[in-house]
Amino acid sequence: MIILDSTVSPPAGGAPTDQILIAFAMCAVLYLPLAWFVWRESGGHPTLIGRVADWMAAKSGLARWAALPFVLTYVSLLSCGFGVYWDVPTHMQKGRDPGPLANPSHYPILLGILLFLMAGVMAATLARQDLPRRTLRITSTWRVPMAPVVLTAAGLIAALGFPLDDLWHRLFGQDVTEWGPTHTMMIGGAVTSFLSLPLFLAESAQAGRPLLGGRFPRLSLAFAMGSCVIPTAFLMEFDLGIPQFPEVTLYVISALLTGWIFVGTRVVLGRGGALYGWSVYVVIRLAILAMTAPLTHIHHARFLLYLGAAIVIELVALGFKKHGAVFAATAGALAGAIGMLTEQVWMKVFMPIPLPPPADHLPFLLGAAAVSGLGAGLLGLAWATFLLRTASPDGTVPDAPRRATSVPRWIGTAGVLTFLVLMGVFAVPRSIGQTTVSEQCGDTGCATSFAPVGSDTVVATVRYADNCVGQDRCLSRVQVEVTPADAAVDALWFDALAWQGERDHDSRVPGSGVLATQMVPRGDGIYETADPVPLYGNWKTMVRLHRAPSSMVALPLHFPADPSIKSVRAGLIQVANGDSAPFVYEPSLLQRERRDGVPGWLWGVMYGTVLGAWVVLLALYGWCYVNAGRPSAVAKAAREPVRT
Repeated sequence: MIILDSTVSPPAGGAPTDQILIAFAMCAVLYLPLAWFVWRESGGHPTLIGRVADWMAAKSGLARWAALPFVLTYVSLLSCGFGVYWDVPTHMQKGRDPGPLANPSHYPILLGILLFLMAGVMAATLARQDLPRRTLRITSTWRVPMAPVVLTAAGLIAALGFPLDDLWHRLFGQDVTEWGPTHTMMIGGAVTSFLSLPLFLAESAQAGRPLLGGRFPRLSLAFAMGSCVIPTAFLMEFDLGIPQFPEVTLYVISALLTGWIFVGTRVVLGRGGALYGWSVYVVIRLAILAMTAPLTHIHHARFLLYLGAAIVIELVALGFKKHGAVFAATAGALAGAIGMLTEQVWMKVFMPIPLPPPADHLPFLLGAAAVSGLGAGLLGLAWATFLLRTASPDGTVPDAPRRATSVPRWIGTAGVLTFLVLMGVFAVPRSIGQTTVSEQCGDTGCATSFAPVGSDTVVATVRYADNCVGQDRCLSRVQVEVTPADAAVDALWFDALAWQGERDHDSRVPGSGVLATQMVPRGDGIYETADPVPLYGNWKTMVRLHRAPSSMVALPLHFPADPSIKSVRAGLIQVANGDSAPFVYEPSLLQRERRDGVPGWLWGVMYGTVLGAWVVLLALYGWCYVNAGRPSAVAKAAREPVRT
């Protein structure tokens, strides 16, 4: 058996102390000068940052509390985007790091997260003049606009995610998925910080500072709105070809983003607005691709096009005189369904395996996208409405009063709840049948084995074209005969995946440490890999089976022993020629590093804490948008009818 030396196996728990100290040192370098700035600026003393903010305000026409944080947020995006799209492929190709800062890609991520929070604090500190009509009272002499509140809150949850991620690993082991709880804090905080950008512009205009000096005010607002499409980062696992969540989540999230952003920009800009929002999305994706292009050794991410959704929204808008709730719901639903239907061709040409899905599953997937898009369209309308109200001097939109004032705030809430319900139903992977896992250890090391429980479990007999299993540099086509024979007939995807093999440098294996290949049917429940797959060394190789709506299981063919893992799954996993093995719950393999024996109540407390933090944060975002758009007391009184 193959045994990895524990001295070279990366840790599966928390970070080494020296790397924790490095992270604290980075925070001190940035935040000690920030604390000095806050103290000086709050006392009315001039500061270098204040002078820079005044200069940028003069050049842009924005308020001083908006100009500098607006630019700094984009700088943070570039830093985080570069780091994340460098980091995730590196883990796919090489596996775990010796520590959180042992990977150079983590430095731009941490820097970007710290800059998001800095930008929010700077904005709140600089808010001493040119204030909008609605502010949040911090002290008796200090009132802050809503945009800095959004940016600071987003930056805070992102920054807290970094130390909490280390705590999470110490308690539960590595959670190697982009959607891990603390990962959603870091990534989610970074991407939702962009909700502050259009609010910065709208509140600055409300305070008497025309957007960008008064030129193309709605165009600049729509550009900031289009930048909010950045939550596409949560689809990175699909873009890289190793999704750990059901395929329906790709359709639900894509419909949310296109319906929300493109409907919103259509309402703000009018004709052509959805296409303008789409162009901002394309610019962001091409920028990320250009930033990571020099990194020739990594597995580069692809992306969905979303052009069909933008065109659909434009066409639907032509049939409505008033762009109210009916328009938004119709445009969002059709953009979700028809827009994702047009993505099928793009997926086949540009996206990695396992996309696109089989055509017979499209009714289910497009139906989910339509429901998500319907809610997203309502969210986009409410979002645009509050922004237009905020950007106006008195909380009204003179050129489109009904569009901007007849939308109740519950429409946006309904849109968010629609998405959350869909994710709650479909986002959690499920198993097919049950298996037991055991580990046997001897003089030569430990091995992990799985056994089926009950008749519902899918089992496969494995045969190799080149029976070299157990030998160094074993590369072979794999044939599996599944029982029951129709278990994979109606699958969303059925393919073989091998990853974390870059350290082996085998020229026979295409790519750089990641290989995906289709399972080709040979009849009577027999399938064969289209290409040979590696079955040795550091490679993790399995056959993946995903059945609608959310059943995800996998047949482990080769996983190296990993002494650092505190789990029964730590031993060598290897299927001999002619042996039968069950398909097991896929997350148990993809997240092999998770610890065994952690009390259930501790999982519940930690997941509940993270979920509760996000509920509070989303409610805060909504509250800020609603309050920013409220009219002043004078304007409100002027609109009320006079009673006699």
